[in-house]
Amino acid sequence: MDLHHLKIFYYVATEKSFTKAANKLYINQSAVSIQIKKFEDNLGVKLFDRSEKKIKLTYAGDTLFKIADDIFKNVKRAEKEIEKVVSDQKGKLVIGATHIIGEPLLPKIIMEIKESYPGMEFEIHIQERDILLDMLKEGNVDIVLMGDFFINDKSYSIIPIADYPFILINKYNIEDKNDLEKIPLISRDDSLILEKNLVTLERKYNIQIKNRFKVNGSIETVKNLVIEGIGYTILPYYCVYKEIKNKELQVVENFDKFKIGYQAVILRDRMKDIDLIKFIDFIKLFKIEKEL
Repeated sequence: MDLHHLKIFYYVATEKSFTKAANKLYINQSAVSIQIKKFEDNLGVKLFDRSEKKIKLTYAGDTLFKIADDIFKNVKRAEKEIEKVVSDQKGKLVIGATHIIGEPLLPKIIMEIKESYPGMEFEIHIQERDILLDMLKEGNVDIVLMGDFFINDKSYSIIPIADYPFILINKYNIEDKNDLEKIPLISRDDSLILEKNLVTLERKYNIQIKNRFKVNGSIETVKNLVIEGIGYTILPYYCVYKEIKNKELQVVENFDKFKIGYQAVILRDRMKDIDLIKFIDFIKLFKIEKEL
């Protein structure tokens, strides 16, 4: 198999366009079309269905694309590793974290680990989960910290870190729980665990929570709305421990029955990396102040 042809195929399949692939490869569109035709002839199978306006992968094309995707992501990882060797950056750990983990927890983790390992350098990327997992596969980050999530990919190693309860928080304490029906519940989504907590709350106090305030934004936005007195919210304790400690937010209810954890994700072939082992061992022992 010609790797040059495979690369052109990969770009066309990724961009879903011969024109866009040609632009990315800095060659003209006709050259891309000719090379793809040669590739298909050599393989003896059609890779693209060109019968519709948008090009689509055939079954054979889709199978090949999955293999090519792994190949070129590994190539990118190899390039990143060589860059680290050349620039002597083996002491730097590149951490990816989702917003819900990175914003409240990571600054404190970094501060404390720097006390134990002052020579260790860090680079941080805060992104959505799927973007981070792609970055991990491509070698752009060394480790991803994220909430509990099942990943069906054997190239990853998943390390559970810690569990924390969900809590209901408000700017002020709410003595009469009937008031929860009147005050808006501020939330980012309707996750199953949130709904379980709400059912527990409604049954315990014989109330109905219908006043919802949806936020399409970060956890920080939700917390700031609560701090301003707009409503209350339900979040994992690790998201709001600092605001509770500083008395900006009050714990109204502790849902200790339903806990949520966070996990570290690394590539399986990096499990013996010394800096990664140090970092993972540290965060396993790391505990935030519990004020509950």
